[in-house]
Amino acid sequence: MEFFLKASLVFCTLLFGSFFTVLVYRLPLILQQQWRKDAQQFLSNESSLLLNEKTFNIFLPFSHCPNCHEYLTILQKIPLVSYFFLKRKCAYCQARISFCYPLIEILTLISSLIVIQRFGVSLQAFAALILTWGLLILAFIDFEHKILPDIITFPLLWSGLIFNIPQTFVSPEAAILGASFAYLFLYVLAKFYQFLAKIKPMGGGDFKCFALLGAWLGVKALPYILFIAAVVGSIVGVVLYLFNKDSLRKGIAFGPYLALSGWLVLIIQPSLDYILIQ
Repeated sequence: MEFFLKASLVFCTLLFGSFFTVLVYRLPLILQQQWRKDAQQFLSNESSLLLNEKTFNIFLPFSHCPNCHEYLTILQKIPLVSYFFLKRKCAYCQARISFCYPLIEILTLISSLIVIQRFGVSLQAFAALILTWGLLILAFIDFEHKILPDIITFPLLWSGLIFNIPQTFVSPEAAILGASFAYLFLYVLAKFYQFLAKIKPMGGGDFKCFALLGAWLGVKALPYILFIAAVVGSIVGVVLYLFNKDSLRKGIAFGPYLALSGWLVLIIQPSLDYILIQ
């Protein structure tokens, strides 16, 4: 019975991971489609221009190859297994399947199991899974497209405030202060740097991402989050510069490092507090 429950848990988390790959791929395309529609309406005021757009959302069209657009069978959509069964290539056009898909599924599985191990079966675990999955989606979207969609950041921010009403992770006061101070601090810091260097260091999505972490983890967690994100981001930036100097000209997405550091603090914050007290 215990084995069956563990196997079911693994399978369910892989299913969630498979769905998250759909979100990471489709959500930026949906947003781009909506931006095109808004631009057309603003520039032409002709609704007829919008009729050429095909239906494209999270559910339609059905799962297909991005290259040849052939629909996938059920066996070709089995999380993780299908990637290796197909030998990392599309069954129809032989185009290489991005490693991003199994990576999201693997990270969803590993991070979910760590959260359940850390918090057990509790309200904290349920809330932590929502935050974990949201951060995972944001990290991959920002890495691929350098955007942090409001459709994910705002619900996560408000969810953090709501979950902390009964002090799930921190007090409501700490959550409100965390969200407010996080946004204002990064905003002022970015504007000050932009004034001095005449370069925009980060976008508004990073402010919102930091704010949502403050809403979930409280104001005391912000120094940990920012420090870890800055250190990891700096190391990655140096490595990229050493191997490919031109890679830094396009800028580095800061969202993945905020997401990673926020998740790490979620898991190890009690240990960090204990070390600092000692």
